[in-house]
Amino acid sequence: MQLNVAMRSALSLAKKGLGLCYPNPSVGCIILDKNNNLIGLGNTSKTGRPHAEEVALNNLVGNPKGGTAVVTLEPCAHKNSKNLSCVELIINAGISHVVIPILDPDKRTHGKGVELLEKSAIKVSIGIYKEEAFNINYGFYSRIKYNRPLVCLKVATSLDGKIATKKGESKWITGEVARLHGHSLRASHDVILVGINTVIKDNPKLDCRIKGLEKYSPVKVIVDSNLKIPLSSNLLINLKKYPVIIWTKKNKINSIKKNKLIKMGVSIVELNKTNKKLILLEGLNDLAKKGFNRVLVEGGSNISASLIDNNLIDKVYLYRNGIFIGADGLSSIGKYKFRNLSLAKRFQLRDTRMLDGDVLEEWKLINRS
Repeated sequence: MQLNVAMRSALSLAKKGLGLCYPNPSVGCIILDKNNNLIGLGNTSKTGRPHAEEVALNNLVGNPKGGTAVVTLEPCAHKNSKNLSCVELIINAGISHVVIPILDPDKRTHGKGVELLEKSAIKVSIGIYKEEAFNINYGFYSRIKYNRPLVCLKVATSLDGKIATKKGESKWITGEVARLHGHSLRASHDVILVGINTVIKDNPKLDCRIKGLEKYSPVKVIVDSNLKIPLSSNLLINLKKYPVIIWTKKNKINSIKKNKLIKMGVSIVELNKTNKKLILLEGLNDLAKKGFNRVLVEGGSNISASLIDNNLIDKVYLYRNGIFIGADGLSSIGKYKFRNLSLAKRFQLRDTRMLDGDVLEEWKLINRS
């Protein structure tokens, strides 16, 4: 197996762990023997342990001595439950070459993994498919570097950018294939975030309804300044299985309602306000502390506008269908402030694909600060 093919395979394995292994990064590993035959593979396990390298080395079908480990992130230099790091596992296996795209941003490992491997006379190659590897673990890097998760906005619109008719009708703007893709997107994120207006209007479940992926539904975060959420909301059913976090304003909240929600099992996070709006960055910082790497925002328009206005949307998944709704339809994004076009938040198109009768566009924020 050629090394570029092995790395593409490892990247595919890494994607399988997205939404499942936080706070750890999602990593894939391919082990080749000295003749470049595939003898082992693995990805980061659910809950983050064991790591991809350990999984691959524990399931070998050949001799790794003199072989190559192709890993989508620098192998860790910190210990596992057996008091061994992935670097030590690789050294003990007799592997002579390690191929990685990028270094681990975690200060416990950053550069140290490579240094230890090279001290053991193991060749280390760095840089192959580095952009693809970074994009998979963009959320992990964001949490380490910026103290907040990756924040992705999911929007389904008509051709003229509307999410519903004037009367609020939105089922269904996009087709079944696009909706299924949206559910798989939920499964690949750790958290799904919505505003209280969406909760009251739609009474959603915000789960993943693809057969076999139901248990991978993300944690729910509701932005609810005044604790308006009905106690009968679908989101408050089975909180042990599907946890809910509510962001609300600090101090001046309904203490009786708050205590009822806490007793039900809801986690309440109180945020400061500025200009009558919650400081959403505080909530994202709290999610980072809890180890969450990836957040998917599904509404509403005012929450989305506030996040965009504060440079807190990193990626956009835009599903578009070929219908027009007209000027009186509901816009996907609420009002946000900028004086002229030069100050508007700009995103770069990174990918486009057809989903039956719909188009999915993936956009990435330019010049994230």
